[in-house]
Amino acid sequence: MIITPIEHDVAREGADPAELLIKEARQKARRRRLRIGALLTTALAFVVALLALVAGGVPSSTKGTTGNQPARTVGANTSSVVIPHFNEPQAIAVSGSHVWIENMAGNSVTELNAKTGALVRVIDAKSDAFHHPDGIAVQGSHVWVTNGNQEFGMGTSNYPLAKNSSVTELNASNGSLVRVIDANTDHLLAPGPIAVSGSHVWVLNANTAQSATSTPMNALIELNASNGSLVRIFKTGVDGLNGSLNLTATRSDVWVTNAYPYDDSVSEINSTTGSLVRVIRPTAGELLAPDGIAVSGANVWIANIREGDNSVTELRTSNGSFVRNIKARAGKFNGLLDIAAEGRHVWVTNGNGYESGGNTNSVSELNATTGSLVRVIKAKTDGLYGPTAIVANDSKLWILNISSVTELNAGNGSLVRVIK
Repeated sequence: MIITPIEHDVAREGADPAELLIKEARQKARRRRLRIGALLTTALAFVVALLALVAGGVPSSTKGTTGNQPARTVGANTSSVVIPHFNEPQAIAVSGSHVWIENMAGNSVTELNAKTGALVRVIDAKSDAFHHPDGIAVQGSHVWVTNGNQEFGMGTSNYPLAKNSSVTELNASNGSLVRVIDANTDHLLAPGPIAVSGSHVWVLNANTAQSATSTPMNALIELNASNGSLVRIFKTGVDGLNGSLNLTATRSDVWVTNAYPYDDSVSEINSTTGSLVRVIRPTAGELLAPDGIAVSGANVWIANIREGDNSVTELRTSNGSFVRNIKARAGKFNGLLDIAAEGRHVWVTNGNGYESGGNTNSVSELNATTGSLVRVIKAKTDGLYGPTAIVANDSKLWILNISSVTELNAGNGSLVRVIK
């Protein structure tokens, strides 16, 4: 394991097979979610239409991009018998008594009651500027949603700037619009994963891969959580940010996974100063297209998604040193898409739900102390079908599936409920 300071990569000529492999890995999670999503679009549209009729229609909303305006909702404060509106859900966030799910195809955000699983509201107002929402984060009374991501595109030529790239901030108490932060002001290039820590909002841009013909692009954007203003911009090729896939943030650090060819790495950035702490690069294949990342106590856990090499890497938060690499056979992995960690537990989603063979439609739980396999949760009754995202919160485990949410007991993996 080599830990290096800031380093600039040199652009490579030609289309290297390794580069094509990593580009494939970067889009793997999105394609997996959308393959089934495309097949279900017609059926979902029919169901949604029926739900709209049952709900008695949707009230209109006030136009605008700033201020605390009322959000357009469906089924607000309804009982648990009302079916929540899921339309190609991509990301999930949990805070206190709220569960928030963003729907890419539905251009909306669904809020659930974390205690009962009941639908609270579906926010889909045009004034909230939802445009293919892709990432979501919650902190206190604020909900942050990234918009403008797209299925294809990775550079300035082949992967153009997505239209309507923005970040929408909502009031977590009532779902009302706080503000819309647009691309022109804050240099958002198809923003995707988002994390919040203290007074900082961190947004990872999707269209930021370095190539022989492109100039460094805006890889990571830091915003002020109190007013949405731009704090700083991190470019590709700086702080090890190359082909960045995912991120997580604590009060002290931001951890970013990078999958650019020949340089699979993790960047650790000081969340207070924005300065580089270290870039962690493998020497023996410990990181292979690193994607999902989670921090819990003294450990950083990373899901490696490269085809045929699914594994989980554990690092130390104190110095970035390598602890262990858990391979697919030992951890029962198949198509890793997301990872969560809390206390003595680490959970990984296995999202190859529509592909034959292997351990699919499941969640693997690891012992955070030893890295050993605790259990594989894959019962059909748990509603696990193409699980793509996972969040641990207050003794509960929330798993986002193709068109549902599974809630499990984090202590023993038992089913609490399936919300469809």
